[in-house]
Amino acid sequence: MRPIISAVPNICEGRDAVFIQDLREKLEAVPGLVVLDVSMDQVRNRTIFSFTGSKEAIFEAGLKLYEVTLQKVDMRLHEGEYPRIGAVDAFPFVALKDVSLQEVVAWSLEFAQRVASQFQIPVYMAYESARTPARRDIETIREGQYEGFAEKMTDPAWKPDFGPDIFPPDKGATIIGARLPIVNLKAYLTTANEEAASWVARVITHPTQGMPGVKAYPGVDRVRGMALLSLTVGNYRATPLYRILEAIRMELRRFGAGISHVEMVGLVPQGALLDSALHYLQILDFPEEEVVEIKLDRILRERSGY
Repeated sequence: MRPIISAVPNICEGRDAVFIQDLREKLEAVPGLVVLDVSMDQVRNRTIFSFTGSKEAIFEAGLKLYEVTLQKVDMRLHEGEYPRIGAVDAFPFVALKDVSLQEVVAWSLEFAQRVASQFQIPVYMAYESARTPARRDIETIREGQYEGFAEKMTDPAWKPDFGPDIFPPDKGATIIGARLPIVNLKAYLTTANEEAASWVARVITHPTQGMPGVKAYPGVDRVRGMALLSLTVGNYRATPLYRILEAIRMELRRFGAGISHVEMVGLVPQGALLDSALHYLQILDFPEEEVVEIKLDRILRERSGY
């Protein structure tokens, strides 16, 4: 079977639909590349791309994305409710199927060196590609954000892994690494109270009492007049989505509020949705192989040798 690796870059532009569509078309023109998803977020002013293909196709598309984005986005003018350190804030390589994390790490290291050399921006390796324990967590790298990163880089402990030691104010820095699939979603609340969103975010992401692998960012959708939580789930098997949503509902009761609805951001692993479906349907001991699409996919893959 062929290994399947995807790239899920985050860029700091989520409001210019014409630019995002033009960038998408440039990526789709790369031979052998499959663009899986493009998800714009106007509140956080970022867009998440997801694409896969051969190593050559992913690298070519990735370098094109850096080139176009760095020309377009001036971080000195960027605004948005989104922790970030650069125009191309993060470029994760994701092990999707039939591939080891070690191989994905090797891809990320090779790509990072090319980005640093070609665009002369500081590069930090994160996730499984991190060279020090402190850099495994992308949020640790982002601490200080763009506004404080120039000063942060003066600390020898935060010397970049590749690229210049000086922070370019227009482009910022970038984070590259290898990881397993994560889930991104937004939970809209039945209140416009920003305090409610901030409270729940602190509880969910508390370093000792919070939910493992879950990051929650409070925000407000000014158009809809609703507070919201942007959630990143690092290991949906260890912390299923239904547990996160029930914890949010419980904490919101003190504000007399609840969850209005949930929006998924980007692609979602099938297992993440199946876990929650089985929970709310109260089904016990149900093997994934009994889902017809999963079983059919396995049979077809075995027969084709893909």
